[in-house]
Amino acid sequence: MRRWLLIALIVLLLLAVAAAGIVFWLGKRAEPRYDGELALSGLDAPATLTFGPHAVPSIEAASVEDALFAQGYMVAAERMWQMDMLRRLAGGRLAEVFGADALPADRFYRTMGLPLAARQAYAALEPEYQRLLRRYAAGVNAYMAQAAGRLPLEYLVAGFEPAPWRPEDSLVIGEYMAWINSVNLREELSFLKLAVRLGNAKALELFPVDVGVAAPETAYDLPSYRPLARAVPDTPAIAQALPVAPMLQGGASNVWAVNGGHTGDGTALLANDPHLEPSMPAIWYELELIAPGLHVAGLALPGVPLVLLGHNEHLAWGMTTVTADTQDIFVEELDASGQAVQRPNGWERVQVRSESIPVKDRVAPETLRIRSTSHGVLIDGVIGPNNPEGLPTVRVADALALRRNLEVPERALAGLWRINTATTVDEARAAGADLRHVSQNLVIAHRNGDIGWQVTGTLPERGRGSGMLPMPGWEAGYGWQGWQPFAANPGATNPGDGRLVNANNRSVPLPQAGDVGHSWLPPYRAERIHELLNAADSPDAAELADMQADRESIRARVFMASLRRALPALKALDPKAARIAEKDLLHWRANFPPDSHAGALFGLLLPALYQTLYGDELGEDLRVLMQLDTNTYGPLDEALRSGRSGFWDDVETPQVQESPAEVWREAVLSARARLDELLPTGPQRLDRLRGVTFRHAFSAQPWLGRLFSVGPLGIGGDNATVNVANASVLAPQRIGYIPSMRVVYTPADWSGTRGSLPLGQSGHRFSRYRTDQLDDWLGVATHAWPWNGPQPGTELGTLRLLPKRLD
Repeated sequence: MRRWLLIALIVLLLLAVAAAGIVFWLGKRAEPRYDGELALSGLDAPATLTFGPHAVPSIEAASVEDALFAQGYMVAAERMWQMDMLRRLAGGRLAEVFGADALPADRFYRTMGLPLAARQAYAALEPEYQRLLRRYAAGVNAYMAQAAGRLPLEYLVAGFEPAPWRPEDSLVIGEYMAWINSVNLREELSFLKLAVRLGNAKALELFPVDVGVAAPETAYDLPSYRPLARAVPDTPAIAQALPVAPMLQGGASNVWAVNGGHTGDGTALLANDPHLEPSMPAIWYELELIAPGLHVAGLALPGVPLVLLGHNEHLAWGMTTVTADTQDIFVEELDASGQAVQRPNGWERVQVRSESIPVKDRVAPETLRIRSTSHGVLIDGVIGPNNPEGLPTVRVADALALRRNLEVPERALAGLWRINTATTVDEARAAGADLRHVSQNLVIAHRNGDIGWQVTGTLPERGRGSGMLPMPGWEAGYGWQGWQPFAANPGATNPGDGRLVNANNRSVPLPQAGDVGHSWLPPYRAERIHELLNAADSPDAAELADMQADRESIRARVFMASLRRALPALKALDPKAARIAEKDLLHWRANFPPDSHAGALFGLLLPALYQTLYGDELGEDLRVLMQLDTNTYGPLDEALRSGRSGFWDDVETPQVQESPAEVWREAVLSARARLDELLPTGPQRLDRLRGVTFRHAFSAQPWLGRLFSVGPLGIGGDNATVNVANASVLAPQRIGYIPSMRVVYTPADWSGTRGSLPLGQSGHRFSRYRTDQLDDWLGVATHAWPWNGPQPGTELGTLRLLPKRLD
């Protein structure tokens, strides 16, 4: 009996080894070649791809069109699955391959108008830009033809093949990028939710604009929405197994430039690290493009031609999100038939258009009716509890309309071309006019020592109201009156102090800031960058790279100053809480290395402060407020900074007014208990409390998630550190935003430009280039970016793409 059991175990082991071997072979055979020759249909002339360290290609072609063909081919060869998921998510085409569980996401992005905007943008582009998109698409399709029968492993698991790439697919990915960089929708829905609970005046305290800046006066003129609140029916949540893990969720970013007057050698420098949700594969693809009329190196967004962040022979550019307000909610009242909305002078007919959504395993597609008014698309049908972005669920009056700047066709491809080929700072700034749907701080450094800054995006011209909060559709004067001229967008060339710093903070003076928006991220990271620059006499590239590793938080300093002010009263109130504060927090430098005990405690202190200060009055709606913490300057920061808040009073106690010391007592004790619960044994370090996981699209499925995702990896940093590790106060154990790349540009000598990605170039599961940059990223180390090919002696291989002859 034992013998047969042993034989059975050996057979099972051999079968498992054989299965693992087959999976490995299937994954490896899908990987691209890095040397040799390939003949491809659609290529006009030979193109050469020379690969340097980390499989970074320098693509050289006889024409721009062939260079983009080769770019499309090579990026698809490494990232086809990622590109496919991005275009399907943004284009509302997931249900076509994943079935009905994906319909909520498809309905959402189609209702928001992303695929329609992409089609309109392509139709409005000049023929030369349409041709560039077609050539890139042809390269992607050449890869699919060449890789037939050996597609990435994910397609074998999911059971479908990628559809042909269309020029509009590149544009819809760009529309998704613009969408995730506009965050006011969440803030407006949150205000509605909280105003229904608290009333307008009380809720407005929860929406400060910036440090010491309350909500605009016009917000107090808005009507009370409480009488118009409607019950929200319960609906099932979106299926957790849906393979669309976040791949490009918006976060934050740092960028700073110094001109030649501030550096040791009199040349400009530029540092940039955009913050995005960690994903597997990482979002950027590194490359160099060389063709007549085009020489550029940097990072491309998979699925989109040209270089999004990088440099040419004249200048470098980086970007951060402006958090400009290009989204407005209008509360609408319908007539009895539901076919018209009330206006000051009568009724306006609701417009309806339909889209068909193919659904796997269904004979007929689903018909989606998208309704809109002059105030925008009606969104109530897609922001219920099952919306894919976790937006607050709220019903006020009969409908909510969302207005965006989509009426102006996007020209981002033209803008990218103009930036990629700009020769002066002012040319690059002017190119920002074509980035219409996405508002970015475009920061430029030139080889002649000049620097510049430009806010991109088409900004609305509003009537009454600020646009920060939902407006009544039935009252006169509200609404958009047109568009602000691009010349009115903030910008500068060679500012007086010779520096440009932005970390999503308000970079526009208050009188002008309202024309851009009223929702800024806190100034902490920008203030810390200024501190570091002030401490450096004449910084060089290495010093800027060291600044990107900085983990000291001015936010933590502000919070500790509040705790220190409350300490005498806290000692009298609760000696135990005071001892914890003195021992674990008040002697702390407010820095967040991986081994920081105080950093771990602080990470749990934030949600405890929210709960203690606001939980009694907000109840289950506290989550709505806490969700805004990573996107805007919030009421908790303002209350602790100023010592003033209408929420100090705990309505569940008989005292008329609780003191800050009582709030700190509850929060400190709660955070301490939670840390002991989460880390009962071993050192209570920050990197043991929380980590970063690079989630693959399959991450919601346990076995596949473990096979394809990377992590969790414990790291240091915090929400307000330059080396960011942004964790939501709702999930303090999970890092939500990270530096999606780091780079320091050296315009005087482009060969000195160095950067790194979080993972690597390849999306293939068993590729050696899938995670080969991870250790460097964790250690804030970098490698040289190619210029005129890889540095001599570092070549990995050369792949020649040849036109395929038709017999």
